Amino acid sequence: MRRALIAFVALALCGFTRAAHPLHTTLAQVTADARAGTLDASIRVFAGDFALAVAKRNGVIAPADDRVSDAASFAYVTATFRVSDAPGRSAALTWCGSRREGDVLWLCVRAAAAVDHARLEDRMLFELFDDQINIVQTTDGAKKSSVLFTKGDGAKPLL
Repeated sequence: MRRALIAFVALALCGFTRAAHPLHTTLAQVTADARAGTLDASIRVFAGDFALAVAKRNGVIAPADDRVSDAASFAYVTATFRVSDAPGRSAALTWCGSRREGDVLWLCVRAAAAVDHARLEDRMLFELFDDQINIVQTTDGAKKSSVLFTKGDGAKPLL
């Protein structure tokens, strides 16, 4: 019994309860294909945080089950996750779906962009958390890079 209580307290202190987690982060894994001129992004976000952000944007109450329609998800992502070229022209995103795994949601978007000059601005969840950190990991063959976004950051090169 004591071990179970210690394990529960340790998990609670580390923020592994559904009600709260200690870090406010998203992770975008971007796969670039320079020859095809495409970027595929898979974005991991906590479902509860995402539902709250979408609800706030739309002026409604977040659903109790943290479910968000694909249309509402895509509208939020296109407003907060922006791919552009060097002069700042936005690349259109297309929706390639979402999947939920427990309290984590994976969102998929694609863009046609000149990969070598692509820039990204990731403002997801900044309207909710002042300590929000968005991590973007990009792979293009052997090239790899990681970029961090915090509140107030503008667009940054992907590679």
